[in-house]
Amino acid sequence: MGALSRRLELPLGALEVEAKAVEEGVQFARDLCLGQIVVESDSLVVVSSLHDLDSTLSCIQKVIEGTRLGLHGFTAWEASHTRRGCNNAAHILARHAKSVHNCDIWVEDTPPMIIDQVQKDVNCMTSISF
Repeated sequence: MGALSRRLELPLGALEVEAKAVEEGVQFARDLCLGQIVVESDSLVVVSSLHDLDSTLSCIQKVIEGTRLGLHGFTAWEASHTRRGCNNAAHILARHAKSVHNCDIWVEDTPPMIIDQVQKDVNCMTSISF
């Protein structure tokens, strides 16, 4: 439905960046007026924290609390751990964020830099047995 690539001007570690990216994604989904969403992250810590606030590390607790509050606005949501190797499109968008002034947004369109990668990621996910 949409894609967002936002530059964060904060000195954050990898875990904090992933938690912040999930928070931004949830807000973006709310802005798009989506009713049901699947939150994907390659961080098992972030996904576990969304399911169980008691398991949240203190360095991301406030971001996760805000994200969970934002999730109340959806009729249904799910958080899923996606291995990094099967979500390269997200990493391409993250790299793209380094070159944008504030953010780039695509609605009902695939960002041109990830068109080929999206198909590869779909193929990767359908070939994995769980």
